[in-house]
Amino acid sequence: MKLSLKWNWGTGIALVYTVFALSIIGLVVNSFSKKIDLVAPDYYAKELKYQQQIDKINAANNLPQAATWNVTSDAIVVAFPASFDASQLSGEIVLFKPSNDKSDKSFAVKTASNCVQSIPIQGLEKGMYKMKIDWKHSGQAYFQEAVVVLQ
Repeated sequence: MKLSLKWNWGTGIALVYTVFALSIIGLVVNSFSKKIDLVAPDYYAKELKYQQQIDKINAANNLPQAATWNVTSDAIVVAFPASFDASQLSGEIVLFKPSNDKSDKSFAVKTASNCVQSIPIQGLEKGMYKMKIDWKHSGQAYFQEAVVVLQ
C-alpha cells in the first residue's frame, strides 16, 4: 500500500500554523522557566523614597574628598575622608551581584582610627559587583556607588 500526501495550499497553511503555534508554546514555557531576580524585594517602596537617595548622592559629590576604594588580591579597601572622625562613621557597604542575588553581601561600616575599612574577598564569588556605600558622619548621610570586579 502506497501512501501519498498531496501538497496544496491548505496543507501548507496548516503546517505553517502548527509550527507557529508550537513555537509560541515553546517560548511561553521557556519564559516561565527563567529565574528573574529583582534588584530588591521591596523595589517599589524604595523607589518612592528615591529623593532621599538623590540628596545623599549630592552630599557625597559635594565633599572635598569622597570615599575611595581599591581592590587588592585579598580585600576591598574602602577609605573614607581622612578629615572625618572614625568614631562618628556608621552605615553599610553592600556588594550587589546583578547576575545572582544569592551572592549579595552586606557589611557594617567599621573603620579603624584612620577611616579605612578592609572587606575580605575570600569566599565571594568572582565577577562584577555593584558596591553601594550608604554611610553617615555626624548626622549627615552620604551615598556612593561603584562597579567592582573581583577576579
